[in-house]
Amino acid sequence: MAPNREKKIYLSVGAVFLLIIALHYLGWLSAVEEKIRITGLPILGSINGISIKIGDNYQFFKNRDDFIAAYEKNISNREESEVLTADVKRFSEENAELRRQLNYFQTHTQTHLLANVVGKELISSDQSIIIDRGSNDGLSEGDPAIIGNGILIGKIFKVEKSISFIRLLNDNTSRVGSTILNHDKSLGVIEGGFGISLKMNLIPRDEIILVNDQVVTSGLEEKTPRGLLIGNIAEVENEPYKPFQQAVVTPATDYSKISSVSVLIIK
Repeated sequence: MAPNREKKIYLSVGAVFLLIIALHYLGWLSAVEEKIRITGLPILGSINGISIKIGDNYQFFKNRDDFIAAYEKNISNREESEVLTADVKRFSEENAELRRQLNYFQTHTQTHLLANVVGKELISSDQSIIIDRGSNDGLSEGDPAIIGNGILIGKIFKVEKSISFIRLLNDNTSRVGSTILNHDKSLGVIEGGFGISLKMNLIPRDEIILVNDQVVTSGLEEKTPRGLLIGNIAEVENEPYKPFQQAVVTPATDYSKISSVSVLIIK
């Protein structure tokens, strides 16, 4: 009994399919088919988009070795991309610094020499950098080094034929005559603090100093012109029992990130 029933079902389904096929070829189902296509287009489009995305981003591998080779190639490409990105960023920063130095010398007539930082002095607590210019290039001890739009970062204290050593302002042995750009044009001496800070000492007690006042070179030292920027007043210390007041100074630049300098050659 059951086999006859299944047979009747198969025959009925087959007859329906044959009828649909016949109606399709006769064109009687055109309107219905059009509505079905319009309704299904968004779904078909989404499926096609997913298919393309999968095809663009995934690769099927025949064996384990192919998979490992593709994985290693992907890692290598990513590393190369990261290195390239880092190089572009570094070159961009260096070019921006060179432009700032060139802008400074468009309005200042000092003789100068551009140099690259090639190392740092690592002896004890010294804060100094090494540049790729020396006595063969006309440099000598005491020449000031600047970056950007006239920011003093230190002075040369040792010269060899092809390299020179610059003592940074935050070195504990650094001393630079300075002026605060306040009403009194207060004079003092900038001293380094073992690479940690800058302090301006020997400031007259009765002169008014404000936070954010700019500090520049005083021009009272040999080879160091007036007006080179050093930094800004961050804190004032005026003790009643001391003959002078002093101030903590925030440097105008980060000395640890210097890549090139301009050395002023003043005879």
